[in-house]
Amino acid sequence: MGKVAIDRMLLDAVAHYGAGRSMEAGTLCGDILSADPDHVPALHLSAVIAFVTDRAAEGAVLLSRVFSLDPQHGPAFGTLGDALAVKGEHEGAVAAFQRGVTLRPKDPGLHIKLGVALCDLSRFDEAEAAFRRAITLDGSLTRARFNLAVALAGQQRPVEAEQAYREVIARDPAYRGVWLNLGNALADQKKHDAAATAYRRGLGTDPDNPGLHCGLGAALYRLGRLEDAILHYRRTTALDPGNLAPHRLLAMVLHELGERDEAVRIYRQVSARDPSDHVILNNLGACLFELGQVDEAIACAELALALKPDYAAAHTNLGIIFEAQNLVEAAVAAHRRAIEIDPLYAKGHANLAVALRNAGEIDAALVASRRAIALDPDQPLAHYNHAHFLLMNGEFEEGFEEYQWRRKTKMLSEGDPVFDEPEWQGEPLAGRTLLLFAEYGLGDAINFVRYVPMLVGRGGRILLQVQPALVALLRPMLPGVVVFARGETLPPFDLQLPLLSLPRIFRTTVETIPAATSYLQADAAKLARWREALSGVSALKVGVVWAGNPRHKGDRQRSLPADTVLPRLVTPGVQLYSLQREPRPDDAPVLRNLGADIVDLAPTLGDFADTAAAVCALDLVIAVDTSVAHLAGALGRPVWMLCPYALDWRWLRDRADTPWYPTMRLFRQDKPQAWDRVLARMSDELARVAAGERELLLPAR
Repeated sequence: MGKVAIDRMLLDAVAHYGAGRSMEAGTLCGDILSADPDHVPALHLSAVIAFVTDRAAEGAVLLSRVFSLDPQHGPAFGTLGDALAVKGEHEGAVAAFQRGVTLRPKDPGLHIKLGVALCDLSRFDEAEAAFRRAITLDGSLTRARFNLAVALAGQQRPVEAEQAYREVIARDPAYRGVWLNLGNALADQKKHDAAATAYRRGLGTDPDNPGLHCGLGAALYRLGRLEDAILHYRRTTALDPGNLAPHRLLAMVLHELGERDEAVRIYRQVSARDPSDHVILNNLGACLFELGQVDEAIACAELALALKPDYAAAHTNLGIIFEAQNLVEAAVAAHRRAIEIDPLYAKGHANLAVALRNAGEIDAALVASRRAIALDPDQPLAHYNHAHFLLMNGEFEEGFEEYQWRRKTKMLSEGDPVFDEPEWQGEPLAGRTLLLFAEYGLGDAINFVRYVPMLVGRGGRILLQVQPALVALLRPMLPGVVVFARGETLPPFDLQLPLLSLPRIFRTTVETIPAATSYLQADAAKLARWREALSGVSALKVGVVWAGNPRHKGDRQRSLPADTVLPRLVTPGVQLYSLQREPRPDDAPVLRNLGADIVDLAPTLGDFADTAAAVCALDLVIAVDTSVAHLAGALGRPVWMLCPYALDWRWLRDRADTPWYPTMRLFRQDKPQAWDRVLARMSDELARVAAGERELLLPAR
């Protein structure tokens, strides 16, 4: 067979191979090699065909034959690099490609292959140089530009990577993987809206791409659109059921959204498929704890630690569980262990701060809290808790600034009103209408409504939205203010502000708290009826509230069982009255057993206007930290409040009185859950008041 015929056959073989007809190409190469066993181009193409048709051993023999005939065969080094890369021998692949580009420095394809192999070894800076060389040699190579973007992203240069991906899109908007990678580069820059747009563009041409759905789910999650994120994570798991990563993400978002039962189910599925996943075990424990399955929650956290003893988040999880069980010292120890393991773990410092606060170590809590915020300045809950520590310490200026973060803390603001109008910053109202609105509990509204009269007459119209139970009490109290119940239709307004932001607006300090002795009053007619009803009682008339709303996050610390409190207050010369409007199941038998020593007023108390009148007809109110304690203080009535060790910020530190309510005495625990001494002291002082020491009703001056 002559040279011309062989050359023609080789060209045909190359054409067949280029068209995907490897069998026909291989047959022609075989014919050439039968005529010329040392024909290097045919040997090389045969080796390539062997490798791509899963005949690696045969390909290796053929390639070895090429090198024995032509040790400087540049394309053969490219083929060798491809073969080694497929086998996962990336170092060897890089060496082969480097040899190839040395022999053929103007071959852009070899530079691209070298760059890809370098990326496989995370040698992204060297890969970048290889891709840029390929682009210099042939600027039309879209693949080189795409891979250059990959190398830039690998060097944490997302802005440059974004630009490189956009150059690829400008040349070929349908280039495989470009929208996914662009979305990832945008997400790395926290451009989550733009990332979501990129992922959606990709889904427009590739609607069943699990990576695009997963990326879009992540972007939507970071935009706070949890329900939409869940839809795309569900789609990802359906498209790629073998990939555990989207299952993990789906469970975590369901968990955060409060869909705990489904989250637990998916956590368990993931854990069954990968029992070594300590993160999922710990998350499962956290979710079970929130469902009240405490023992199993602890077991999960401990199993996570058995797998990875230095896993800080599991120690934090245990600390949170211990706190809920009032195991204060164990909680502090667990949180300390978390930050010993990972000193840069912001959440660990934040949770340690809360545990230290619950232990009464406010100064140490402030140190831990400052560290948490320094490590993660964008965490709203850490700022909110930090505000509590500052305010408790009397540092009102910084504290009320930090307290603004409560509005960004989803778990705290959920269910509270949200308005689109601008927030008032204290500027002159100049004929505009300002809406003030209540947040959180009834006690908070009562406490801070004291500021509202300070706004009347400042050139604007004032609207006040409060919980329905407070409307009848407040409407007569606030001339010049239009009071609405939450849920009622509001008229148009220009500005809005939550009540709890008023201390910041007025730059309140401990010394400048507006503390009129009685800034609320009872309805005169209702009060007269109560006084007449109680006129025959000569004993000291004492109203009692021993428990608050059981849904309050701190209720376990503040509320007490009726049988713990009431028998200690039965005193000669004292008539007790229950003001407990929401009795708990165990209360009824206690009240029955006390007989005439206590009168239950709850059935006669319709709203807070009724409660206010009843309180004003009594000599003293004894209450845990609830709305009735605030009401009695706002009415200027003597009130003794039982303060838990981990007290609310407004009661400050180490005081038996409070600047918020001049007629309130604080009876504080000296350690967590230690109520016995508090109740014993209160019982003793109540007996002294009944015996005639009326000056004890009020704080010492």
